[in-house]
Amino acid sequence: MNILVTGAKGMVGTALVNNLKNIRDGKNRTRPNIHIDNIYCYDIDSTPEQLDAYCADCDFVFNLAGVNRPQNNEEFMQGNFGFASTLLDTLKKYHNTCPVMLSSSIQATMVGRYAGSEYGKSKKAGEELFFSYAAETGAKVLVYRFPNLFGKWCRPNY
Repeated sequence: MNILVTGAKGMVGTALVNNLKNIRDGKNRTRPNIHIDNIYCYDIDSTPEQLDAYCADCDFVFNLAGVNRPQNNEEFMQGNFGFASTLLDTLKKYHNTCPVMLSSSIQATMVGRYAGSEYGKSKKAGEELFFSYAAETGAKVLVYRFPNLFGKWCRPNY
């Protein structure tokens, strides 16, 4: 299995990639039925050509890429919806309908203290884009709305 991880250098991406490597290398034996050939790590400093190559060859995508602390609010939609659109368009280009997991946020509920949040709006738009992609292509889409995350590799005072 070839796995693409977008946002591979972020907190969640780093932990996931490390665990996938341990599964691949036989150090983590908790998933004996998963055979990993390649782990494609894509991040903000990767090239469009890399995304093309990875999307042509992957069997599963973890889309963890996103923007959560931009300089201005417009960057939320560009980073969370814009990249998601690029990713899905690239998968379509190669007729790759592998399963895709989207990392979203509880803020996409747009209720309570999250109502009107630009971040929440961008995450909700990304979710809707993924659901439309699933309806159009038949690909399995999994959307996970995480609560506020904090852990190893987080920046101090974040």
